Amino acid sequence: MYLEENLKKLNNKYNPIGISFKQEGEIIKIIEKSDFLLSDLPNVKQELKFKYRMQFSKNFLWHIKKDGIEILKSKTIKTQPFKSINELRNDLSNFIELIDEIELKDSIKDFLSKNGKFYNSPAAKIKHHAYKGGLLEHTLQTVKISISILENIKDELSINKDLIIAGGTLHDIGKINCYDITDESIEITNIFLKQDHIINGIKLISQNIKSENIDELIHIVASHHNIKEWGSPIEPKSREAWIVHFAENLSSKILG
Repeated sequence: MYLEENLKKLNNKYNPIGISFKQEGEIIKIIEKSDFLLSDLPNVKQELKFKYRMQFSKNFLWHIKKDGIEILKSKTIKTQPFKSINELRNDLSNFIELIDEIELKDSIKDFLSKNGKFYNSPAAKIKHHAYKGGLLEHTLQTVKISISILENIKDELSINKDLIIAGGTLHDIGKINCYDITDESIEITNIFLKQDHIINGIKLISQNIKSENIDELIHIVASHHNIKEWGSPIEPKSREAWIVHFAENLSSKILG
């Protein structure tokens, strides 16, 4: 269903670095502008192998077979946010303005104003929102979904709106130090290898964010992956932590 559209997107993304995609019969051939180009671009090679099951054979050289083609048929792939970075930035700013606790709101605004990298960073190297502005888009989606959940259950349960917005905004903030993005690929940093984004995010919040509920905010960040096998040192214990976890999980699984 989406194959033709996705091939156009792949060509638009990879043509500038000398790689093109062409369907021939039951395979998609990957054409390198120069010999051994993919060998000189190991991050691109890893990405294509992981996402689209790219493989090598003597007959076809680099190509994508049935399992990878099924992936390309199943849904439209994303190589950029749905909106411009400026639009996403303004939308997130509007949510931050809804925070009632002045100290919390001002410290978040101050931190983001000093760390403009947040607005251009990817949310991952490969798995989800892996493109310029991906972290901002994923963050905004998390906040919007969290607020929607809050609006639907606030008459039955007491939920701290400030923590929902702040937790959604900052849950992945450590990723600003975990990835570097270039025109060719997304690189992981030493911070990613030694701390990953949750530990680094807790560090950034502890050093830069002020709130009377700082421990609750840190808990949201620490638990947003839910279980240790997924990278969280602790499972969600508060209503706000559960909401942010489910919201960011939904965003990462189907929206990026």
